[in-house]
Amino acid sequence: MEKSNTILKILVIAFIISLTNVSFAQNLEPQEKDIKIFFDDSAARYVLENPERALNIERDSIWKSFGGYRITSIWHEKSSVPITWKYWERGLNEFLSDTTLIRKSLSLADSLKSKVFREQNTIIQHISSYSYEKTKINAFIYLVAFTYPYAFCVDTNKIGIDITCDGWSFDTENILNVVIHEIYHIAFKLNSPDYFKYIAIDPTDRETFIRFNYAYLHSEGMATFVAYNALNIFPSDYRHPDYELLENDSTVKKAIDQINLLSEMAMTMPIDTLLQECWKLGVEERAYYVAGGYMASIIEEKHGTEFLAALVKEGSINFVKEYNLLVPDDYKLVLIEL
Repeated sequence: MEKSNTILKILVIAFIISLTNVSFAQNLEPQEKDIKIFFDDSAARYVLENPERALNIERDSIWKSFGGYRITSIWHEKSSVPITWKYWERGLNEFLSDTTLIRKSLSLADSLKSKVFREQNTIIQHISSYSYEKTKINAFIYLVAFTYPYAFCVDTNKIGIDITCDGWSFDTENILNVVIHEIYHIAFKLNSPDYFKYIAIDPTDRETFIRFNYAYLHSEGMATFVAYNALNIFPSDYRHPDYELLENDSTVKKAIDQINLLSEMAMTMPIDTLLQECWKLGVEERAYYVAGGYMASIIEEKHGTEFLAALVKEGSINFVKEYNLLVPDDYKLVLIEL
């Protein structure tokens, strides 16, 4: 009887611990209630713990069943990037040949959740300082594995992070910096008058493309700058490549010239061509991130953080105007007002 009672106690304790872990994984609730962060690592954990089944049997059902892969599919659709399975197959085969990568990736996921839980108030304070209004945000972070996009935000507040991305170098602060970038996007979406008019809906003509071009520049520029400044709080030996571009005058000038080129193209080129060029120059070559981040830094240096944050509410046109007032002609952006 004594042995049975002991076993029962152990089972009860294990059950309580499991409930605690589930609650922690799903809701990292800060003391300040403006921003709440929810984690769902079920997709990445299932794939990493069952790599052979994920590769050979269950791929389609995994992508349909887990929220993390469903939002990845949304990103592909919204970005007009077809889903191919080369990243999935290549990654799984690599991890099957070196199972230490599985353990390290699962450990990174656990470390990230623990870091956010411990430092949530600092994270919230930093993001809030660049949000003009106190916005209540529920940020849902889904961890996935072996996807083409390594970090993204869709449906206003759903963030996808590929925990197996080579770029993390298994460094918690490195991935945390990108998480801050993506959470700030949620604050931007809820405060900017431009987001749902010009970014959430694909531009269909010259006028909407011009507004999209400025709005996307504002959105990615602010998120890049906010995350860049977070390095002062959470320093990392591994930094996003955008930051090296942002710290180099020649690459900043190139990014500004690329944004101006897109504005010039908008006057003559068809919309399909414009969308291809803005993806190539603005996203793949990082012009939106680097030029926009530089613009934010110039405005903050002159007017302060509160002024910069307030420009989100005023919209991207005012963001460009304020920047143009502060720089020489060869650094100004072409401003087309409609």
